[in-house]
Amino acid sequence: MTAVVTKLAALQRRFAALVTAGHGELGGLLSGGELGIYAHAYGARLRAALAADHPKLEAALGAARFAALADAFVAAHPPSSFTLRDLGLGFAAFLDQAAAPPWAAALARLERARIEVFDARDEAPLDRDAVAALPPLALATLPLAWVPASEVVTLGWSVDANWAALEAAQPMTDPTPTRAVVLVWRRDGAAIHRTLDADEAVAAPLVAAGTTFAEVCEAIAPWAEEPASRAVELLVRWLDAGCLAPVPPDAGG
Repeated sequence: MTAVVTKLAALQRRFAALVTAGHGELGGLLSGGELGIYAHAYGARLRAALAADHPKLEAALGAARFAALADAFVAAHPPSSFTLRDLGLGFAAFLDQAAAPPWAAALARLERARIEVFDARDEAPLDRDAVAALPPLALATLPLAWVPASEVVTLGWSVDANWAALEAAQPMTDPTPTRAVVLVWRRDGAAIHRTLDADEAVAAPLVAAGTTFAEVCEAIAPWAEEPASRAVELLVRWLDAGCLAPVPPDAGG
């Protein structure tokens, strides 16, 4: 009995290697090779999951190059989660070191942020009426924070400028090394993003950490002749975009 169990365990290990690594021998389990399909099905499923999460990157790289990078990533970082949603968590970091175009990791980060935002906790955003109802002197201390379903992503390449072309299935121009700060958030059930203005990008991390209207005014002061007016402009923009969290009930004491 012990010999049978040992032989079965060895056979299972060979089969697991065949399935997960795409190579190996079945050791005569089936002389006709009927299980050979499993040598490719597992890898193909993982590759398809990465492509589904990164359609813009696949379009930009081309299917063959994307597949090669996806296979290399899976080989270096086998899945460790029960859900395929987590498969690509380290994909952007892997692309930073892989033989990939230098902009590929930036595009992967933007697409990953959209996945995270899509699945994040829902919360009704702060609206104009709530702000308009505040006492006049309360605006300075108005708490500002992004909605939970949001991320601020800093990119080193102009992949955000190529998004529209990729969305329209058109050839994209070569991304350039340009710093861009992008706000990604969910609105009406869909993940969206927008590249921020220079002063807005300075304020974005503060809002992500939780700040006040007065602190936003102070942060953007070097960028604007009238910081208060510009801060009001940004506040209205954020309110209309639905990307600000509601004011906590206990704000201000």
